Amino acid sequence: MSAAEVLLVLLAVLLWPGASPALGSGRAARRPQARDGGRWQRRGGPASEERLADLAETVAMALRAGATPPRAVELARADARAPWDDVLADVAAALARGEEAGPVWSAAAQQHPEVGFLGGAWRLSERLGSPLAPTVEVAAEVLRGRLGVRRRLDAASAGPRATMVMLTLLPLVGLLAGLTFGIAPWTVVTWSSATMLSVGAGVVLTGLGWTICRAVLRRAVREQVHR
Repeated sequence: MSAAEVLLVLLAVLLWPGASPALGSGRAARRPQARDGGRWQRRGGPASEERLADLAETVAMALRAGATPPRAVELARADARAPWDDVLADVAAALARGEEAGPVWSAAAQQHPEVGFLGGAWRLSERLGSPLAPTVEVAAEVLRGRLGVRRRLDAASAGPRATMVMLTLLPLVGLLAGLTFGIAPWTVVTWSSATMLSVGAGVVLTGLGWTICRAVLRRAVREQVHR
């Protein structure tokens, strides 16, 4: 296998739709940010939000079984991983002191926006005196619904993203294909000022096209808050 054929195989791998990350999951690759000396480190993304929904369901089931809110949170914390174990520990400690957990949820939401809905539902239950178990259950259902919507958006945007990459690399694929027939591109291209101008214009237009396409896709998959 020649070097040109190897390059063509590598390009095919790069062009495969699952090779590029989804725009909607860019939140999943956040840089860890610590709070209070390493607590509540940010590890966002669908996996983290799914674990949060699991923990909310565990709390709701424990409450329906008759456990007190501090005990229910402690039971959920036994299966929690970072960063939710630290968050649940602070919530359980506040409840054990007889304090409201709302301020703790609010502080956690500053580092983990995905916990904002659960914290808001918890604060509303404390403020109104409504049953906590169904409130937490609904919050878990909403979290899972948001995850489902995000996954469907990622799947719907996979085709346009793959097309963007393919059209960008198509000219390079044509040059490499010429190598397989023994035609070196640098032997047929005259590096005149017109050639350099064309190459420069092509690079600029390609960058502009990527910027516009990414902006359109980002706007299409953006979450909208209805007030």
